[in-house]
Amino acid sequence: MKLLIILSIEEYTDDVRKILARQKVPIYSETNIHGFRTEAYQPDISNWFAGDDHGVYSTLFFAIQGEECVKRVIAEVKAYNEDTGASEQNPLHAYQLNVEESV
Repeated sequence: MKLLIILSIEEYTDDVRKILARQKVPIYSETNIHGFRTEAYQPDISNWFAGDDHGVYSTLFFAIQGEECVKRVIAEVKAYNEDTGASEQNPLHAYQLNVEESV
């Protein structure tokens, strides 16, 4: 099993929901987050978090799924970033983590 994590700015949340539906992710969770950039760390992605005190509203999606499902989702996220130009401004971020144990 894999833990799938997707980070999206608020404007792309509906697109992420559609990706998850197309890839037949039956159950997932999402939560709103408010992100900030610190002066000490300035990533190459200039628009992911705002540079001022206001921050950016984003959404964190997560699901535990089989490896093949997660691979399909990550592939579609990558294609989405390339096709929409999101990779230049505010790309979706997708991560796959191993689930070592569950009860």
